[in-house]
Amino acid sequence: MTMDRRTFSLAGLGGLGLAAMGAAQPALAARKAKKAASPAVAPKKPGQSDVIVLGAGVSGLQAAWMLEQEGKSVTVIEARERVGGRIWTLLDQPGYPEMGFNSMAAGYGRGLDAAARAGVEMVEVGARWRSGPPPLLWINGKPMTRAEWAAFPGNPLPEKLKMLMPGEVVGKLVSDNNRLADWSSWHDPANAALDISLYEYLKAQGLSDAAIHLCNDIAPYYGVNAWDVSSLMMEYNDGFVKGQAAAGPESLSVKGGNIHLATGMAKLLKGDVLLGREVVAITQDGASVTVHIADGSTFSAPHVICSLPFSALRNVKVLPALEGLQAQAVGQLGYQPISMVFVTATSPFWDEDKLAPGMWTDGPLGNVMPQRYGADLAEITGFIVQARGNLALYWDRMGADAAKAMVVRQIETLRPAAKGKVAAHSYFSWADERFNGGDVSFFGPGQVKWLDEMIKPAGRVHFCGEHTAQGARGLEGALESAERVALEVLTA
Repeated sequence: MTMDRRTFSLAGLGGLGLAAMGAAQPALAARKAKKAASPAVAPKKPGQSDVIVLGAGVSGLQAAWMLEQEGKSVTVIEARERVGGRIWTLLDQPGYPEMGFNSMAAGYGRGLDAAARAGVEMVEVGARWRSGPPPLLWINGKPMTRAEWAAFPGNPLPEKLKMLMPGEVVGKLVSDNNRLADWSSWHDPANAALDISLYEYLKAQGLSDAAIHLCNDIAPYYGVNAWDVSSLMMEYNDGFVKGQAAAGPESLSVKGGNIHLATGMAKLLKGDVLLGREVVAITQDGASVTVHIADGSTFSAPHVICSLPFSALRNVKVLPALEGLQAQAVGQLGYQPISMVFVTATSPFWDEDKLAPGMWTDGPLGNVMPQRYGADLAEITGFIVQARGNLALYWDRMGADAAKAMVVRQIETLRPAAKGKVAAHSYFSWADERFNGGDVSFFGPGQVKWLDEMIKPAGRVHFCGEHTAQGARGLEGALESAERVALEVLTA
């Protein structure tokens, strides 16, 4: 057995330990030789941990657990008053709507393994999304079926694409025209020439500027517009999604809310998980790393794992300073603006106006997504109204109360049957979230070359998190990065 990241995580590491990986002699031998050749690590002070992990999202929690399984003492430091990072469930709302991580596919081996260890029950939710009529397209305030859209004079798509709804176009073109023979090699320097903007890519597929704006920029999958997203990253994501689809059609969430996955993972840890401790500086001095907290306290250890998104790390002083492409990535890596309003209805206005409850709009309302989390699939427990990219930033500038009022007003204007029957309860913005500054990370054109450099350790500071994953996206990518960084620390 080769000691790679996958076997390190999933071959029963918790019960077996490194001793059971006797076949992994090259990595272990290198580890022992390096230890013999390296200067002795400064003795730990009483109560000092072997490793400090910054951030209590799933990546940081997973890395901490893996290191504890190998006998390391670990302290986790989190700025928020909760664990979970980009997992956030509204437990006080019907159906427990998710503001962040939503579900995992059947191929999320790391995610399912973490869920089993955390003792949470996974339930299939894909049928809840697919149930009911497909969402209607609302253009210029008017609803359209797929057939009506195809015949609409204002449809800017090429003839062969006119039957596609705007939200389907980019994914379809990337899937049909993926230039990567092996999607997992996306960050190989040999593919650098493919790292162009999504705008250039879509233009080459025959889309006009008007079509690109409608099909991407109004509700971008990644980024703010087609100019600021790498088409190479989109093709990598397409390959990852296809791989997941091949594993099975299921979509799985945690019963009662995904936040229970993070809290369950935290409970498995032996060391402290310290909440409400904002990191303001990381300094290195020889064989020790010191983490400085906003309240003036400090923590030191031989190694620090930083799982903070770069949008948060760029507000932390790091000494010695990061250099080269790593510094550039920390300073510039993009994070997706996404804002959401959770809405409930006192009666099913969609039955009254005979229109599909779901809506994809080209106006300030964004996308209206019914949440079918009641006793049966017919029950709609609420709606997540979502804005992405520039629209999310526009909502954020309004402020939460004004954005909620606008959402209710827009629904009632477009659908008079909803008048007096809808209420907005919660507003959540990932761009405004203090310790995230955006949702999922994304690379801009020409930036994929950063990846292999930005994940390298800076002295005794190591990096993980979804943004550092090389072969997966989302929660699975976060867990993949935890495997890499735990092995990195153990073999340092």
